[in-house]
Amino acid sequence: MIIEFLRNPKNTGSVISSSQFLVQEMISHISPEGTIIELGAGSGVITRKLATIQSVDTIYTYENNPIFHKSLLKIDKTICVSDLFTMKERHQHQKVKTIISSIPFVNFSTTTKAKALSDMSTVLDHGGKLIQYTYLNRCPFGAENLEQNKLILTKVKKVWLNIPPATVFVYEKNDNL
Repeated sequence: MIIEFLRNPKNTGSVISSSQFLVQEMISHISPEGTIIELGAGSGVITRKLATIQSVDTIYTYENNPIFHKSLLKIDKTICVSDLFTMKERHQHQKVKTIISSIPFVNFSTTTKAKALSDMSTVLDHGGKLIQYTYLNRCPFGAENLEQNKLILTKVKKVWLNIPPATVFVYEKNDNL
């Protein structure tokens, strides 16, 4: 991970893999039924944990780093895709209950963040969850973008036992907004 971070720090969100404490916090919010989408799977530390959950059928990992992409293909239940912006077309007819994101959206342009959030909202089923972590204490998307995409913040938790400490944001899709 360190080498990939040094090669492209804006695209690789972390110097080291997420701690077991951050992984557990992220996993604790999933809906374990059916398909899970994981964005920015990196070295696969969250993916491997998801693959051990018996009720999880398929994990679609989106990872554009070719080195990480290759290693993710070896994880059970995983279908690895390299382009985040194919998600909407690929999953629009599924009932996706969980999207887990490790993508460093704070490094992205406003336009790219808005497009990504719109695509995530499109594939999320009513009541589905978007679980995002960041190293900052603020939401990477902005309240207006969340509202436009029918996503409401349901939980924020700081995970101190991670290097660096991370904040987990859990959003729920509410089609009635």
